Amino acid sequence: MFRRQSVHAVEEQVSILTNGIEQVALKERRPSVLRRMSVGHQSDASAVEVEDEGEDDEKLRIDDFKRLKVLGQGAYGKVLLVKNRKTSKLFAQKELKKASVIVSRKNVERTISERTILSQITSHPNIVKLFYALHDNSKLYLLMEYIPGGELFKYLVEEKFLNEKNTSFYIIQMASALKFLHEFGIVYRDLKPENCLLDKDGYLVLTDFGLAKKSSDESIDSEWCNSIIGTPEYCAPEVLKGENYGCSADWWSLGCVMYDLLTGNPPFTGGNHKRIMDRVVREKVRYPFYVTTTSIELLNKLLAKDARKRFDVDNDWSKFQKFQFFRYYTFAAIENRVVEPPIKPVITDPELAENFDGQFTSMKMSVVESIDEVDEVGDDAFTGFSYVASSSFVENYL
Repeated sequence: MFRRQSVHAVEEQVSILTNGIEQVALKERRPSVLRRMSVGHQSDASAVEVEDEGEDDEKLRIDDFKRLKVLGQGAYGKVLLVKNRKTSKLFAQKELKKASVIVSRKNVERTISERTILSQITSHPNIVKLFYALHDNSKLYLLMEYIPGGELFKYLVEEKFLNEKNTSFYIIQMASALKFLHEFGIVYRDLKPENCLLDKDGYLVLTDFGLAKKSSDESIDSEWCNSIIGTPEYCAPEVLKGENYGCSADWWSLGCVMYDLLTGNPPFTGGNHKRIMDRVVREKVRYPFYVTTTSIELLNKLLAKDARKRFDVDNDWSKFQKFQFFRYYTFAAIENRVVEPPIKPVITDPELAENFDGQFTSMKMSVVESIDEVDEVGDDAFTGFSYVASSSFVENYL
């Protein structure tokens, strides 16, 4: 349970160079909404240009949104719960400090990519919705759907592990979201319980697309990624070895999350990144005695170390749905939300953000704003970042 004890650990930046592959950062596990961000500062409230807007042409201002709570923070900024002053609608506002982002070309590319992907992938029930992308002289802002139930990880810590039936409820939704992304040529690259939120009814929503990557040809079968990136416990062997990889890496991660939910830990753990990576690449998966044969059957298919031998979920979706592990539910029943979720979040008041980490939500907004200081940065690197969803889209999902 080592990773459960590192709740307050600061993200460790580990640079790796493998066969000339670019140096990238691997991430610590921790139950915060945004692990790659740190405390930033609200810049002066000013009008924000909308460069890629929907039906509405009214300019938005950052001060149109009242800050209520801090939901998470990390290296580049934070995530806040905010409320539109005019409509009283709630949003999760992800803030990124431009000065921190522009230090690396890759950071800029990934930030713009996250905005682009979220603005294009808008119709799946298990993927978070983006409503606005704004920026001023100091920060970038992504105003997204607020998911009040908190992280699946929170409930996993409380329950220790889940039974097979309850695990299958969440795995079905993760798999559905991943398949949808893959159909658009997108590899998610950071699947884990911390990035899975529960909505007010207890259904799963995938969030944090900061590491997602889109292929230029939208091919499911091609291997276009080579960055060693993500959270080591959930990274596929080919990712950690610096080999080319594609959508299959996400299915390995799904197997790791499935194992995690069933046992309380990912299949490979360790005291540091190197030890974890070595185990992922070299060691066999071991199963506790209480894991059922039906679970092991699917886990072995997903956790094949050779990507070529891993079960091809994208191209054999119908067979995937027929695994005995999924016998408790039909995929259609969950998609149509006619199943009673195993966990129903307690939400007395959405503005309290009571299902998020208290170390953040207890922060006084006046204190957070008073210590916030950020440098102003030019807009050249972020041309085209702004986005406003159509009024019909906003009305439909809020």
